[in-house]
Amino acid sequence: MSKATIVNNKVLYVNLSSGLISTIEIGDVERRRYIGGKGLALKLMHDNIEQGVDPLSPQNILIMMTGPAAGTAAPAGGRFAIVGKSPLTGIFVSSFVGGRFGLSLKKAGFDGIMLTGKADKPSYIRINNNDVSICDASDLWGMDTYDFQEARKEDGDWVVIGPAGENLVKYAVIASDKRVAARAGLGAVMGSKNLKGIVAKGSSKFMPADPELFKKSLKIAQKKVLAHDNTGRALRELGTPQNVRIYGTTSIMPVRNFSKPSFDRLEDISAEKIRDEHKVKNHGCTGCAIKCGRYGNYGGKKMISPEYETIAMMGPNLMISDITKIAGWNEKLNRLGLDSISTGSTIGFAMELTEKGMMDTPLAFGDSSKIDELLDDIANRRGLGNELAEGVKRLSDKYGGKEFANHVKGLALAAYDPRGCTGQGLGYATANAGGSQLSGSTHATEVNSYLHPHGTRAKAHFVKLMQDVTDVVNSAIFCIQTEYPFLEENPAYKITPKPVLQFFMRNFPALAAATVDLSDYCNLLSGLLGFKIKHGELYKVGERIFNLERYLNCREGIDRKDDTLPENMLKTPTEEGWAIVKLDKMLKQYYRLRGWDKNGQPKTKLLENLLIIR
Repeated sequence: MSKATIVNNKVLYVNLSSGLISTIEIGDVERRRYIGGKGLALKLMHDNIEQGVDPLSPQNILIMMTGPAAGTAAPAGGRFAIVGKSPLTGIFVSSFVGGRFGLSLKKAGFDGIMLTGKADKPSYIRINNNDVSICDASDLWGMDTYDFQEARKEDGDWVVIGPAGENLVKYAVIASDKRVAARAGLGAVMGSKNLKGIVAKGSSKFMPADPELFKKSLKIAQKKVLAHDNTGRALRELGTPQNVRIYGTTSIMPVRNFSKPSFDRLEDISAEKIRDEHKVKNHGCTGCAIKCGRYGNYGGKKMISPEYETIAMMGPNLMISDITKIAGWNEKLNRLGLDSISTGSTIGFAMELTEKGMMDTPLAFGDSSKIDELLDDIANRRGLGNELAEGVKRLSDKYGGKEFANHVKGLALAAYDPRGCTGQGLGYATANAGGSQLSGSTHATEVNSYLHPHGTRAKAHFVKLMQDVTDVVNSAIFCIQTEYPFLEENPAYKITPKPVLQFFMRNFPALAAATVDLSDYCNLLSGLLGFKIKHGELYKVGERIFNLERYLNCREGIDRKDDTLPENMLKTPTEEGWAIVKLDKMLKQYYRLRGWDKNGQPKTKLLENLLIIR
């Protein structure tokens, strides 16, 4: 393999207990098999972590890893991955975030950083080119993520935790600028290590290993991003809240703790209302042309406009339609360092427990008066907030209500009800992280009727396909929004009438999946890294990464019993627009396609063929 100048092939290693600082070299073989980002982070995790480690113990490992696209003009390539063992779920998870830290870490000479141990007092890590030190953060402990980064912006670019991470809230996030690596509580892992943040500053510059190929591939890729209706128009105009109308009218958006298929005040929280009434201005991750994020004016204050997931989980899920309140809660969640999906899910579950007389709280659906104070209490583990800080699963273990505790493997479901898109139910059940929307999502193909929104036909094939493709995207790293233009702006897809595509995808899914065109990803990565990556090899990379994570989680006890959904979603629904999720039927086919045994364990032959084990 040609030596690429787009990567450092070095990972910074910091043991916070001993103070040891060293580097880990990334070889050509690892680079080709795992690319970067999530893939390389999981490979390092596999090689260095002991089975059964407590996620909040000093022995747990936390890895932040950039991809080859960082520091280039590749579409949406400025993100970085954070991988670790989750205190919320007890298994391995990954999260992705924009902001400038990843690029600054790379410019400082490192593709990633691997953390272990625990500092004896609140600390932060300073990285200035190859000069690395562990510094005292005692006077910074307790600051929120916005104030902290503003106060220390002259030091460089940061990743930080807020009070939620310091207090080990099980779904605390890690922030970079005003973006967050959300979901499964990796902010609590930082907090358990007494690590307030990491700051990076560097002066290295990068160039693709094959500049001409990269330039040519980039021109084609950028043209597709701008040509596609989603990335070239809808996301720029409306952001992810465009999904409010789409999923709110197709029985998919969560309402009343996932107990109802529709919300009668949908327009109050729509993207169109946000655009028209709140003076929205676009922003985006570093180097991204899509710029799906936005600032808005809410109650006379400029704030980050909430994403679809936050609107859904803190709005209809709680039976609240005041978009100004939701925007204010979104800012508070980001400052405190709380994941909005898990927060909304946990509060909604507590509301239903209260309504059913199973828990004594002042919470009620439709009542927004207690939420502000409750968010502070969760982040600081005070009173009722201390219980809610443990998440939906642990709350259901204590108070009951497991049939309406909406999580998979301990991770709260994202804002897509699988009774309205049953393939997404299989995606939730088999996602390595648990109830994540960012692993093998099929809700878009179902809501657009390429796959029927109900039933089981072709769902296993496309869940597997999208899981493997997404793990490639998350290792390169590109934003998953690029999947739309790169997969759909190709000639064969564009000229084929929709009814023909529907018939082909539903009735010949193996052939349809095999003809998915990954050429844009192949060409961009070939130009970046300097060695030719063909379609089959790239798809195998994704399959390898997905199975490596499954293998790690199976070592922690995950098997068929965990690949399930909340009980209510497996029963025949009484609400119009919903269908039963026939999970067992889809799982059997999915396991066969994966090469797993009937208990959901990757077979030894598969792991050997994928070069995961020898």
